[in-house]
Amino acid sequence: MSTGTPTDRPSPPPAPGADQPPTRRRGLGSVRSMVISTVIVVLAVIGWWAFVPRSDQPAAPVADIAGIAREVGIAQHWDPAVADGLPKGWQPVNVRLVTAEHLPPTWQAGYDVSGGKYIRVLQTEDTSDDWVNTQTGDGAAQGTVTIDGVKWAKTERSDGGERSLVRSTPLGGLATVVDGTGDWSQLTRFAKALKPLSRSSLATKGPTAAG
Repeated sequence: MSTGTPTDRPSPPPAPGADQPPTRRRGLGSVRSMVISTVIVVLAVIGWWAFVPRSDQPAAPVADIAGIAREVGIAQHWDPAVADGLPKGWQPVNVRLVTAEHLPPTWQAGYDVSGGKYIRVLQTEDTSDDWVNTQTGDGAAQGTVTIDGVKWAKTERSDGGERSLVRSTPLGGLATVVDGTGDWSQLTRFAKALKPLSRSSLATKGPTAAG
């Protein structure tokens, strides 16, 4: 019985990739980071947009202008003016006591009026020219108008966007300015309707709104 040398059998070829390190998934981490960053930015923008006030949203009417005027009057020992008997649709929307550095406390009652315009009354105990000039924006003189026997000086800002009426004598003991984006006839009508709260029809009323 003969013995033969065993035949050398070739080893099977290695499976593709068996002895190779796994291929790195290049770029996956970067793409994921970009997606997360984009989502964060979008959410931040949405949050910012939700809280930024937009001018296309109409202001809500103030329901109790008499109550606010009464509280300011008690706190300041004033008799602040309110507009009594305005046309239908003229609504109070910005009613408060304004306090600012280097300026005296100022009563402000602002109204949305017809034609998308805005008019307000401003009052304080300070009768100085500095206060008046601040409220009128150093507007140029445009003559005078007499309303119920009282003279008011007319001024207009340089850009023509706002006009003012400055009362020549205090109303209810307070220096008084009417200004806004309304035309002269609207400002005159508004000024004519002004009365100290104690002498107005709103004095004994609860929540009120013009028209």
